Amino acid sequence: MGSKISFNKFYLGYSISSFLIPFGILTLFKSIPTKLFLIGANIFDIITYLSFFTVFSFVVAFLAPLLGYISDKRKQGSRRRPFLIFGIAGMALVTILYFFSPLNFGFTDLFLNISYFVILDGIYVFSSMIFNISFISLYPEMFQNLSSRSKVIGLMLGFSALASLLIVILEVFFNLEEMYFGIIFVLLIILGGIILFRYGFEEPYLRLSEKPKSNEHSSYKILSSSNKLFIWFLIAFFFITISEILIESALGYIWSINLENITPSLIEIITFFMNIIPIVAIIPFLLYWRKLSLSIGIKKLLIFLMLSLLLLTLALLFLSDLVSGFILSSLIKVSLSGLSFVKLLFLAIIIDHYFLNTDKRREATYFGFNSTFKLISSFIGLYLGQFITVFLMLFITFSGPDGFQEYYFFNKIGLSLIALIFIGISMVLIRKIPFDREKYNDIEKEITEINT
Repeated sequence: MGSKISFNKFYLGYSISSFLIPFGILTLFKSIPTKLFLIGANIFDIITYLSFFTVFSFVVAFLAPLLGYISDKRKQGSRRRPFLIFGIAGMALVTILYFFSPLNFGFTDLFLNISYFVILDGIYVFSSMIFNISFISLYPEMFQNLSSRSKVIGLMLGFSALASLLIVILEVFFNLEEMYFGIIFVLLIILGGIILFRYGFEEPYLRLSEKPKSNEHSSYKILSSSNKLFIWFLIAFFFITISEILIESALGYIWSINLENITPSLIEIITFFMNIIPIVAIIPFLLYWRKLSLSIGIKKLLIFLMLSLLLLTLALLFLSDLVSGFILSSLIKVSLSGLSFVKLLFLAIIIDHYFLNTDKRREATYFGFNSTFKLISSFIGLYLGQFITVFLMLFITFSGPDGFQEYYFFNKIGLSLIALIFIGISMVLIRKIPFDREKYNDIEKEITEINT
């Protein structure tokens, strides 16, 4: 083997499967509360269903590090393949069963339907968690330098943005029968799996059996105090995720209510373009993030993106007109895509750092912990947003023709202000991450020597 490890043929296979499989299940569960509501479910029934779903999601999220650890410790045969196959099969099965529910056969008993959908949700959450951890764990193994990783992450996020774009187009312009959607979703999940295993899957860890030539030989556990890189990463991105959720909610401010005598058809057109233009803008900017990561370094790029998001969020507080809000929403979504890009690069470097110190690759365990913290911070962000909404309704009286607009405007301000606080905390914590470009160059050099 040469001194350079090249996996060029896997770039598209890996990234295309990251588009097809999520696209196949992206909109599936949005309609469950609506289906229950149509058969007479009241708000308490819907809350019961959502409560079971939330509790199970938390249980699975806390199991994520353990599931990743089992995958990492697997010694016989492939580490990732059994988990990937299980996840794809589980998601495809749930997609089929969703469209053959008791409700689809005329059974309108609420207890039966709620129980059925809760079980399906549980299988789906468990299957998708196993798949997502195993899938995302492949790129640090397969692509073992900054250039190739930035390329494949850019492609992966670009295809994910394309999936979101197609979802919007399908929802607006197509009204397919529910059963056809089920068939399409299943086929896309299976097709994504075929492409993954045929063109986007390899486990080069099998070649990484040689003892690393590192001066450090500590055998610390992943969350021990000596692994400061990962600890500060978790804490910093815990707060970043909360701020992202709040900012996304603030961007939900209805800019079109500022237009007087607006027709329903025009509202639909404005909403459609406000959904797709930021998504389209993300795709070319991912290439820009990649160039910056190679030139100024990952940590500097991360700080740059955080400052940009801080300023844009601050500007969001003072804008209420449609055109400015339209432009600002696009810029904020582009910055958020850059944060996702940098977070994936950063976590891969931490995995390499751990490998050089312990002679063990623990991709899935790391991504398991990351999934747990991401879910917790997402719920905190969600509940903070709900608290702001309730606070506004209880203590601020909105009346007259402008009451609706005032409510959304104050809601946007509240979400943005709290998001600014969490962004500020993240900025302070990120500076504590003991990492720089020179350190990563040393890590990459050692990884290359091991694979030579």
